[in-house]
Amino acid sequence: MKVQGDVIIRKMLHCEKCGEVFPNEFERCPKCKGTRFSGYTVVNPVARLPVESILRVMAHLTWMLGTAGCLALLWQTDSPDVDHNMLLLVAGFGVLVASVFISVTLFGMSEMLRRIVRIQLRLRAMFEDQQAQGN
Repeated sequence: MKVQGDVIIRKMLHCEKCGEVFPNEFERCPKCKGTRFSGYTVVNPVARLPVESILRVMAHLTWMLGTAGCLALLWQTDSPDVDHNMLLLVAGFGVLVASVFISVTLFGMSEMLRRIVRIQLRLRAMFEDQQAQGN
């Protein structure tokens, strides 16, 4: 196991058949019993507060608040004025569509950030491994 800053990197095997990650003490993949495996995997990638989790929470909250806002606006459509009711109806569905759009954007950003961090950490581990083998 190797500790660098707030990252713990431990050599783990990655099954090429099923994608399972397991310790290098095993001779076969515990999931599919395959014998073809390779690679370094980050076990405890980041000890600090992950931004991708914050983005996911914000996305969930945006979606829930948009749904609540839509329902609140639709609840008010009991007026005898048809134009007022139509305005509330359009506003309610507009709030819902906007919240879904914003939450999908936030979910996408969190997934991209998660993948970027994983790629950076794997590249760092691979580079350090090459440097250690070169010395």
